[in-house]
Amino acid sequence: MMILFRLFLASLLLLNFCSSARAQGMAAEQAKEREELGKMRSEIRDIKSNMKDALDSMNEFQNKAIEASKANENAHELHLFAKPAAWELYSGMTADCLTYNGKIPGPPIRVPEGQPVRIVLHNQLKVPTSLVFHGIIVPQSVGGLPKKDGGIVKPGEAYAYQFVPNKAGTFWYHPQVINGDQKARGMFGAFVVEPRSGPSEDKDFTVVLSELNLGAAAEGSPHPVLPLKTASAHTYYLMNGKSAPAIPPVELRQGERVRLRVINTSQHSIPLYLTGHRFEVASINGSDALEPHVYRDTITLEPSDRVDLNFTADNPGVWSFASELLDQASNEGKFPGGIACVVRYSGM
Repeated sequence: MMILFRLFLASLLLLNFCSSARAQGMAAEQAKEREELGKMRSEIRDIKSNMKDALDSMNEFQNKAIEASKANENAHELHLFAKPAAWELYSGMTADCLTYNGKIPGPPIRVPEGQPVRIVLHNQLKVPTSLVFHGIIVPQSVGGLPKKDGGIVKPGEAYAYQFVPNKAGTFWYHPQVINGDQKARGMFGAFVVEPRSGPSEDKDFTVVLSELNLGAAAEGSPHPVLPLKTASAHTYYLMNGKSAPAIPPVELRQGERVRLRVINTSQHSIPLYLTGHRFEVASINGSDALEPHVYRDTITLEPSDRVDLNFTADNPGVWSFASELLDQASNEGKFPGGIACVVRYSGM
């Protein structure tokens, strides 16, 4: 009996041990399952988060693409064709020059402040060219030193410059410094950004001053060419591409408020004087931080300067707007010539 009882107790102990081991195993499996389930839930949360980030990025990209598309739709687009052309300085004097669209100066660009622009430069020259927007703050990709496939335009190719001018003022465009000889031969033009508030003057004139150094005609050409480094070369000073007496007069009406936007693209200082009137200097090289009511009867522009001048047409008559230097206001000592323009009131 004792032996049977001991066997019975041993069986109970073994059964309890197995049950306990089974219970512990089940608890471990359940804990492992809970851990794996937690990991799955964490992975699902990560996947959802990544999907949300991806969707947000896609939406942001799509919105930017839509904005860019709208900006391109609303952009002011102008095509500039760099090409040689014969240009008449005045009656009887025509020169072989380099131009934008066959004219000196090139087409004026005039846009409102904040208006996206797209300027497409087509190179019809025999050499590479480039473009810079003088005085306008633009991204490096637009106005930085040009490089291959980024601003250097080879013969027969075209390149688009896109940016948003965010400051009103008087600016100009011309080839980069590495192509500076092209600027000296006629490649430049005015770029005016109008303020969002609109014009505050009744009339707004842009005056581009320049110079051309002409010598004898090249072989096969009936016109003088430039530049020419010889003693026989003569410098012609121009206002909006013309030399007096071919410069059209400035027409005014009494009482009008007038703005003159003057740009000096030449290599020399040019002192300007409008007889019978005084200028109020509104801006120099884009700076409006001037002492209020600064008046001048003569204003001197250094090379590359641009100046905004205001005055009131309050003195009826016929006046001259000209350089104070004889060699700049004549052609080979003969007047009228060079930078000399008539300003007259209606009815005079």
